[in-house]
Amino acid sequence: MKKPQGQEGGERRRPVKIAAGSTRRVRGGTRAVTRGRAAGGRRLPWRRLARTFWRLLLCLVVGAALGVGAKAGWTWLTSSPRFAVSKLVIHAGPRVTEPEVRMLAAIAEGDNIFSFRLADCVRALELHPWVKRASVMRELPDRVTIEIVERKPRALAALGSLYYVDGEGEVFKKVLPGESADFPVFTGLTLREVVERQAGVEARLLSGLALVALAERSSFFPATELSEIRLDRTYGALAIRTGDGMRVRFGFGNFPDKWMRLERTLVEMGADIAKVAELDLNYESKVTVRLRAGYRVASAAAEDPG
Repeated sequence: MKKPQGQEGGERRRPVKIAAGSTRRVRGGTRAVTRGRAAGGRRLPWRRLARTFWRLLLCLVVGAALGVGAKAGWTWLTSSPRFAVSKLVIHAGPRVTEPEVRMLAAIAEGDNIFSFRLADCVRALELHPWVKRASVMRELPDRVTIEIVERKPRALAALGSLYYVDGEGEVFKKVLPGESADFPVFTGLTLREVVERQAGVEARLLSGLALVALAERSSFFPATELSEIRLDRTYGALAIRTGDGMRVRFGFGNFPDKWMRLERTLVEMGADIAKVAELDLNYESKVTVRLRAGYRVASAAAEDPG
């Protein structure tokens, strides 16, 4: 007996609608089917990809709009006459002239106030040997202020030629003809030591400046009488007085105490100080005196090793 067409090998299968959340039996087991979800409750991957794509597209569109807007705004700022420099104010000292400041900063009236970088202007200004520190400020919409702090020489360094030394021990400029050289002179250093910043050079320069500072406050051995300070690597500082050439050995460190002993010795010796060739302050609590040739008398306040 013939089986009905379409039922060969078993019953005819009819399409069956399966409601969301129901199960259906398949060969080898059952499979859960939910709307838009695979087994285990996971969303179908194409929906996740679609959301990621639209988010990325939105970010790209927003970023492009911001970039175009920023570029248009910057173009307007750097070309608008409203932001043209109309006043350039310069505060500088006597050694740095206004034309030098204008040339180094490369700023002039009429320039756009956003056309230059402040850091570049400061860097260029501080190339001037007399400029210790510079600042450049924008004051919108059209004003620029430049402040210059000049170096103040405190001494000279004899390095083949004379060079200025500032209060921080920086050797910053060669003394040119016509420039003031009325400062105590540091000797005992070489140009190579200073340029290469060899070990101990900064400490020697600062020790010399410490003695200059003490002399500037002294009435008995003022800075005007301080001709030279030798900064020896081995024996330390030795000061030489203007005029009679009397030498004062300070050695290393403890300069305020040694200076007090020096002043006390100068007062107590009075006119006899003219007979002294050298004072040595390296011995604690006393001063050793070496007399000039032909003299045999010194004050009892000091000791004559001879």
